Amino acid sequence: MKFFATFHFLLCYLEYNASMRMSKKTLLHFLFFSLIITVPCTASSANPGSKCFPPLASGQDSLEEGFFKVQFNLPPPPPKNPDNIIHFHGNRTYSENLPLKINHIKCVRKDENCVCLDIYFNQMINPRSAKPDSILINNKPLAPGLRFAFNKKGDTIKILIPISGNTFKLKVQKIKSFSEVVIEPVEILVEVSR
Repeated sequence: MKFFATFHFLLCYLEYNASMRMSKKTLLHFLFFSLIITVPCTASSANPGSKCFPPLASGQDSLEEGFFKVQFNLPPPPPKNPDNIIHFHGNRTYSENLPLKINHIKCVRKDENCVCLDIYFNQMINPRSAKPDSILINNKPLAPGLRFAFNKKGDTIKILIPISGNTFKLKVQKIKSFSEVVIEPVEILVEVSR
């Protein structure tokens, strides 16, 4: 490791010193050719290891079993009961037509001209329904390039909005859940927290 640090220091030094270009070239050639010569020599002189594992300890049936018992002291696995196994496939979506509502709104200032707005819904929303005209700030739609971020559960939208004021009027509309329930338009006065 010290060799590479020294080598890096020499290269940096030679790079800044324009009168030493020839020395740099000579040093690089020396290092390159010495690596070409030494690597095959060291590889050919290395002795191969044994092709089998060392003998097992007395009373040990297999290497893996003994390793895990000795190293981790794992308890035996519980017996498998096929009646208690639940198979799950598919997407977790609501099958009933509950009304889509906003549970909570959080707005935190990121810098002087930008806030982070989190909108929490009571169920998972369809991300394709969230568009710039779905959320209005002070009766103006969001900029077309603004991106929406969703949490893993799919019930929260996070947006970075360029706003310098401490309060603004938020209107949410045209957002759908996965069961195609459209939210009733909601207007909320939002206060920015620090």
